[in-house]
Amino acid sequence: MKNLIKLIGLGVLTSLVIGSCEMEENPNFFTSDNLFNNPEGANTVLNGIYSNLAAFNYYGADYHHLFNMTSGLYNTNRDKSLSDAAGLKPFSSLNFVVNVWRDCYTTISRANNLIENMEQTSFPDEAMHSSILGQAYFIRALTYFNLVRGWGAVPLITASVTTEKLNYPRAPVDDVLAQIIADGEKAKELLPDVGEFQDGRPAKYAANMLLAKVYMWMAGNKTAGETPYWQDAYDEAIQVYGKYQLVQDFHSLWFEETGNNTSESIFELYSNDENTLRLHQLFTASNAHAGRATWGRFKPNLEVYDAHANRYPNDPRIASTFMTEYRFYSNETNYKMKITYPTTTKRNDKHQSYPFVFKYFLKDPTSLNYNQHLSYVIFRYADLLLMLAEIENELNGPDNAYPYVNEVLTRARYVSPDSTSNQPANWSGMTQETFRDSIMYEYQFELLGEGEDFFRVRRRGWDYFREHVIIAHNTHPLYDFTVLRDVEYPDNDRIMILPISQNEINANTAITSADQNPGY
Repeated sequence: MKNLIKLIGLGVLTSLVIGSCEMEENPNFFTSDNLFNNPEGANTVLNGIYSNLAAFNYYGADYHHLFNMTSGLYNTNRDKSLSDAAGLKPFSSLNFVVNVWRDCYTTISRANNLIENMEQTSFPDEAMHSSILGQAYFIRALTYFNLVRGWGAVPLITASVTTEKLNYPRAPVDDVLAQIIADGEKAKELLPDVGEFQDGRPAKYAANMLLAKVYMWMAGNKTAGETPYWQDAYDEAIQVYGKYQLVQDFHSLWFEETGNNTSESIFELYSNDENTLRLHQLFTASNAHAGRATWGRFKPNLEVYDAHANRYPNDPRIASTFMTEYRFYSNETNYKMKITYPTTTKRNDKHQSYPFVFKYFLKDPTSLNYNQHLSYVIFRYADLLLMLAEIENELNGPDNAYPYVNEVLTRARYVSPDSTSNQPANWSGMTQETFRDSIMYEYQFELLGEGEDFFRVRRRGWDYFREHVIIAHNTHPLYDFTVLRDVEYPDNDRIMILPISQNEINANTAITSADQNPGY
């Protein structure tokens, strides 16, 4: 199954407006009248949606800036972020807040345009028409899901914006979730099966997985007896089960030679020279690339490393998740090795006080280009298996949940064709409550740094977040909160959601300062 989203630059969209005489000379060029009546024109618009999805201010960089830094799981080399985003004190005019909010709505606007026009047209290849339309519904649903989880009530816009209808108020969370579900259902109906139609685009099971995540979010910290959403989540997630498979070696997922377009990928964005995802630049330590700038923006907190190493000290995934030793270049040829936590425990050292994330760390520090072509996987099958384990435990207890999580753990033990580790051992003999607590950590051990950390630690509510993130961080014995690098977190539930973009408040007459989220 191929899941690469091959992106095309936006320049092709800007060339759509040309003079009438040129149209006569080139009758195959697209006009606004025929743009959505043929696969070439519709795909041009669709590529513009994907291009924005992967743009710097969305998944290309600022999505990670915003949601990693405010997750409560990371420190950063960006000094000024230590006192705001990475200190769980974001503000409404913070560039990451403004940029992600704006580009989410840019993506939605483009999806609205395609949906609105494609619903009124057809072309002979009905399967292609359905696939293009289904992708637009899927991306709109995904983007609204990011918005509602990040900000709560948000403007709900499902049609092209006009001068007559320019400003939208914040819609209730339930209304936004209802729209996400409706879009997800449309995407399921329209998208093709795995391998059925077009390589490089999501199959319908990506929509099933998205809907399962939506229902799990809606279930929150309630039990199956208190809400029907756990059953709804199961009904969606089980549709994806068996349609993909784990790769043999977890370590191989983090190299572009072996990590792109795998059997495990359900939905991913591909990076190329024209449309660069900045993951390597974001996650690679400063001065770790010979002669070229990398930023070291995200460094797992000590308690995050300790949780994994203490539970599974011999887990091969530790070396594939955390970068604890790297080259530090003084110029293009000279370097010295930097050894980070847990070997180095001294505080206030930008380069050694915290580990880095191996997954997106630049693997070849002498490469000519730090913008490598490793895809960014938004939905991965291992996540789906852990979701099914959690859902089954909530519905029926742990007995039938073990096979799902144990499939992930069995793969985790792989070292080489001739070697496996003794950890992590398969699960058994747990109570429902023990399983519930353990599975939340298992997401972290398997999926750290892959884009869902902010949402996952908040999904079960403030009490869970306070205990497992804020208190776990603030009581770690090695931190020294009197130095620059170590940041004490405020014990304040306002960080459960983010501040509405100040630019939105300034420009949107339907939203005022009184509509800002509490505490901001």
